[in-house]
Amino acid sequence: MAPSALGAPLGGRFTPARAQRIGMAAFLAGWIGIITAIATGALPVFIAATLVAGAGQGIAISAATRGMLYGSGRADRAPIFAVVYLLSYSGATIPSLISGRLSTTFSVPKIAAGYGALALVATLFTVIAARDPGTDTTTPTSDTEGPTARKTTIGATEE
Repeated sequence: MAPSALGAPLGGRFTPARAQRIGMAAFLAGWIGIITAIATGALPVFIAATLVAGAGQGIAISAATRGMLYGSGRADRAPIFAVVYLLSYSGATIPSLISGRLSTTFSVPKIAAGYGALALVATLFTVIAARDPGTDTTTPTSDTEGPTARKTTIGATEE
């Protein structure tokens, strides 16, 4: 957890989307190092890779949190964090339960490779989907879309 806490302030130097991409790239690089260290039995590589992955995770999660909180009021923050914690703990628990069950069938290097594959998918998703808050990539096409759209009730007639 310490590398994650140390990585978080680094993310503040970038926009949320850029920090998420940098953090996830570092996280993936860390996982590649972890997989390599497990395969070769190199403890120093394992420790260094774990530090890189932890710092990358700190950068990515702090940037994502900063982006989610953008424009929110104090009353909005508790529900936002409740969902973040629910998803974070579920996101850690479910793969851990699955890998625990698979540990009777697969070796540690294969399970680590599975986690590495998840890290790759998450990194690709982040690189493609990360957006800075307040940037709208869609343009309303009529007066029925967008924040200034006229609201009408189904079946109502305008006069």
